[in-house]
Parts: sequence; C-alpha cells; structure tokens
Amino acid sequence: MTEPTENERPKKVNENRRRVVRRTLITGGAFIVGFIIFGVIAIQVWEYSNSVSFCANACHDVHPEEIPAFQDSFHANVKCTECHMGRVGTIRSILLKAGHFRHLPEVIFDQYERPLESETMRPANESCELCHWPPAFHGDTVREIVSFLPDEENTEKRTYLILKTGAGTREVGLGYGVHWHVTAPVEYIATDEHGREIPWVRTTLPDGRTVEYQDVSNPLSPEEIEQAEKHLMDCVDCHNRVGHPFPPPEDLIDMALAEGRVSRELPYAKKTMADLLTSRYETREDALASVGLVREEYEAQYPEVAAAKPEAIDQAEEVTKELVTRVVFEEPGVTWENFPDHSGHKEFAGCFRCHNGKHQTEDGETIRLHCNICHSVPVSVGEGDRVPQLPVASIQEPASHLESNFMADHRFQASSACESCHGEIEFGSDDSSFCANSSCHGLAWPEVDLDAAFAHPIPLEGGHAEVWCHDCHEGVRQPVFECANCHEPPTDPHFGEECEDCHTPFGWDQVDLGEFQHPILLEGAHAQASCIDCHAEQVEGLEYVCANCHQPPTEPHFGPSCEDCHTPTSFSEATLPPELHPVPLEGAHAEADCESCHTDPDADLDYICADCHEPPENHLEGSCDACHSPDGFVESASFLVGLAPEIPHGIAGRDDCLLCHDPDGDIQPAPSNHDYENEQCTLCHKLED
Repeated sequence: MTEPTENERPKKVNENRRRVVRRTLITGGAFIVGFIIFGVIAIQVWEYSNSVSFCANACHDVHPEEIPAFQDSFHANVKCTECHMGRVGTIRSILLKAGHFRHLPEVIFDQYERPLESETMRPANESCELCHWPPAFHGDTVREIVSFLPDEENTEKRTYLILKTGAGTREVGLGYGVHWHVTAPVEYIATDEHGREIPWVRTTLPDGRTVEYQDVSNPLSPEEIEQAEKHLMDCVDCHNRVGHPFPPPEDLIDMALAEGRVSRELPYAKKTMADLLTSRYETREDALASVGLVREEYEAQYPEVAAAKPEAIDQAEEVTKELVTRVVFEEPGVTWENFPDHSGHKEFAGCFRCHNGKHQTEDGETIRLHCNICHSVPVSVGEGDRVPQLPVASIQEPASHLESNFMADHRFQASSACESCHGEIEFGSDDSSFCANSSCHGLAWPEVDLDAAFAHPIPLEGGHAEVWCHDCHEGVRQPVFECANCHEPPTDPHFGEECEDCHTPFGWDQVDLGEFQHPILLEGAHAQASCIDCHAEQVEGLEYVCANCHQPPTEPHFGPSCEDCHTPTSFSEATLPPELHPVPLEGAHAEADCESCHTDPDADLDYICADCHEPPENHLEGSCDACHSPDGFVESASFLVGLAPEIPHGIAGRDDCLLCHDPDGDIQPAPSNHDYENEQCTLCHKLED
C-alpha cells in the first residue's frame, strides 16, 4: 500500500471530513425526522386524550346519559378538558392530567361510585371566566316558556318573564341582576360536599360594610364558623349542570309537545307521558316496558282516537322511550334527580339554598327573597291570548318593596292602596289578576319559610290556615292578636274572657272545652247543641237538670229523674234500663208504651199482670207467668209442669187430670181413648193435637 503524496494528503483529510459530516447529517436528520414524527404522534395522542370522544367513551364511560345531555347543552362545542382542567398552559395541563391516573383502577375494573360527580372542576377564573367575563355588562333577556296542562286537551300555557342577566362593575337597577353574586364578594359555608346545605353567608357591600347571615333553623356556633372552610361564590355554584343538564320530565314533555314531536291531539298526552316518566322503576328495562302499555290504554279508553291516529300513538311511544333514557339511567336506582341543578328553584332548592327567608342577620334582616331580584314577576297567558306587556325599564317602587323582609311582609301589607298599581287584590292561582299569579301562588316552595323571621303567635290551622293574612293584619305586621279583632262574639250571654278556652280554629261555632269537665256528658244531641241553648240566661252556677232545656209532657209522666228513661241521643226517645224495671222488658213488654200500664204517674203501681191484662172467666188462680210469657198473653199460654205443685187447681175433675199429669213434674202418656173435649182441663188449657 503506497503512502499518499504530500499533495494527496489534504484531499484525503477533506474527504474523511465530508464523510463524517454526511454521516452526522444523516444521523441528525434521522433523529430530527424521528423527533418530528414522535412529536406529531405525541401531539395527536395528546389532542385525542383531550377530545370529547376519549373522555366520554374511552375513559369516563360511567353514565352514558351524560353524552346526550352534553350534546344538548350550550357547551356542546366546548371540550371536556376546558372545564374539568381549565384553560391553562400545556405543562399545567400535563400535571393536572397526571393527577387523574389515580382513577385508572376504577376505570379498568369499573369500580366507579355511582352516581358519580366530578371532583376535578377548576375554579371559574380558569374555565368559565375565560369565555364569560362577569364585570362586563350583559343585557337582560326576555324568556317565553311554553308548557302544557295535564288535561284532556293538553291546554297550552305561555309564561313570560325578563331574566335580569345584567351585571356590570356597579350594581344598577332594582334587582341588581343575577350576576351580582359574582361581581360582589359572597362567601358561604356548606355543610355538604355538593353545596346543597348552606347555613352561613357573608357578603361585602359596595360601601364596605360586611353582613353575615345565619340559617336560624340550623345555626352554626362561633367556633364552627371559625373552623369551617369558607368558599368564595363563583359561576359553578349556580351553573353546576350547565355542561350536562338533565331537565325534569315535565320540561322534556313540554318541549316535545311544543316542537310537535308528540301530537297534542292525543287526549291526556301530557299527563300520560308524565305518569310514565315520573314513576319509580327498578331498572330502565322496566321503564321502557311500561311505555308499551300506552297503546293498550288508548285502545281501552279512547278507541276512536286509537283507530284514527295510530301513527301519532307510535310517534308518542318512540319519543317517550327516548325521554326515558334521559331520566332513568342504566345504573339501577340512578335517575335525573341524583344530579340537582342549582341555577333555578323549581325542582331543586337552587337559589332557595340562601334566599329562603331563614337566613337572617342578628337584627332579623333576611337575605332578600324578592321575585324581581333575578327576573321580573312572571306573567302567564292561555292559548290564543295576547302576549303580555312586560316592563322594559326600572320602575320606582315604594320603599316598603325594597325592605329585605318584604316577601314575608307583603302578605299582610296588602290593602286597597296596592290597587293603583296592581289592580284588585284577589289572591289565587288562576292568573285572573296580578295577585292570582300561578307562577307564584300555584306552586309549592318547600324550602322557603316566610315565617322564619316572624313566628306567628297563633297556630295557622283550621280556619286560620284558609284566611288571607291581610284580612286580620290590615297592614300591620304585629297587630294585637285577639279573637275579637276578627270575630264578633254574641252580645249576651257569653262565657268567660278567653275565647280560645272553648273555641278552636277549625270552626268558630265549634267549641272544645279542653280540660274542663262538663257536668253533663256531651254526647249525642248534647254534643251538637249550642251552649246558649242551655245557658240562656245564667252562665255560671247553672243547675244541670233536664227541665231547664226540655219541657216534659203535662200528663202523665213518670218519675223525677229524666235520665232514668231518656238519653242524649233524642229527648223524645225514652228507654228504661232493663235492670230498673220490676218486670223484665222483653217480648211484648219491650214494645208496649209505658203509658198503657202507668196510667196514673202518681200512683204506686203493683206490677201484676191483672193491672193490664183481663183474665177470662173460670180462670185459674195464682201467678199468670206460671202459664203465660211476655211473647203473647193469649197465644203463648202453656202449662208449665215444673210449676204444677204451686198452681191451686181447685176445680172439679182435678183428680182426673192427675191420672196422666203428675203434679211432681212427670208427664204420663195420655191414653189412646183420651177424650179431650170432656176433660176439665180444657176449661183453662188449649190442648195441642
């Protein structure tokens, strides 16, 4: 091998260098390409792991019902991670997602605790507020809510209101707007992990004052308040179901009817669907099976409709089955009710967790409960009626309307003065007047206690529960609670100074003497008689004798004690207790009129049969009851052999009778040639064949 010449050596070195460079470039290029490919794959994997399909299907397939609920929400185009991890940087996202690996065993072995609620929601400033900025002004919104009554015609009802979604950096307007809660700092203590029980609230007002409210029905001690975790209210405290809403069955049915997916021409369509969707089922399969009974029900009750509209019934069945999957989950025992929505106050407590009349300051001021804080007073109209006029500008209200306890007080403040703005004061729930608003008075609000700030001194039961507050209060919050303010007592006579000693709220004309023991047992007709019937002139010291109220017959009458014969059931009905009468009152004696025997009430009557019954001639001497019974003095006469020795048979032919009839009691058989017609016995006794 020859050595390179001096001229060739530099060329060789350069060639080696170029070879190294090429090799390095190739290796580096391969690495860069590989890194790029890896990066692209990693990005794709990262993007897929943040996608809705991955979260819903590959990882968190816990409640399949969450997916259609999410797709039907206002956030259907928002990725799951934007709410559950927030819109944060990539590094922060990786760290947050790494924290979810602790759920892998639950995913692999399907050991989720159901119903499942998210524990990883980010604060509103990392999620909601990156799209929605509370300090910015948001215009109010007019809402039309279409619903249907559960009657045969599925009558349409439309309710209109203005949602006061406006907020701004300063509180403006009467209601301050829904979003006042996030533009002003509001702190609260929740005694449960889902924020459904809130016994303590504190807010800082624009003037710098801090106000604390306690739930008077469940107060916390100062030590408990000091130690408890305090939450700063943000968007998700109310909008907790905004990403996965589960509307109540009634709302789903109303939407289906309003959209025409279910025919309103099917009688009781609303009621039938509501009954199906609100019943309790063990499993979803049971719920779906019950839907199949709809056709049978229509064929039985509305055969003409079933024959004329089979397609409409089929369509209603399909829609009902779809809605069943929205309200009854695959997991047995889990329904839409397990996921309360805090943004309203109809199906769940929601706003009434705090605005319920029970949260008060030390001075007795409550958290405002006014309807027009968050929306205008709803106005409902029937099908075909004109759209009502709604206020589009703030109206100056009287000072009384702005008081914190106004909702509790307006019940008894109502008077003719209100009519200038609200029309005639006629309470009800038929939407016939301002005060007959079905959206207020036609619904039950179990979480609200208007009397928490004002305990009523009179139990509101019986007639008191049915009377309107202003009828008694007449505009005064705490009038003198005396019965005579509302009830006019009889002029004269009357009994005692305290009405409630006798009267009850269940009827002013009904009395309950309580512990007082009336000398006469108040039963029968006495229980229904008015006190004045007896106490006509004398209130106290009345001698309790029947003659004070009852006029006895003139002649004849029997005995000084009326109660020996008469009962409180009816004074005209007289019954003598059997043990008091010398003669057993049975048979014909029980039906006889007393006067038929007691012709002279002043005479001492001897209780012998001959006083009432005339014996025939040639009658035997002695006691009549030896032969006769009370069942009939003539028809039932019979010779009582056992008493024969006591009967004086002092008549001719007695010895002939004793040939057959032994006076000691044994009856001898009569001879076959016995001549009954010639025997002396037949003078008294009628012999049977």
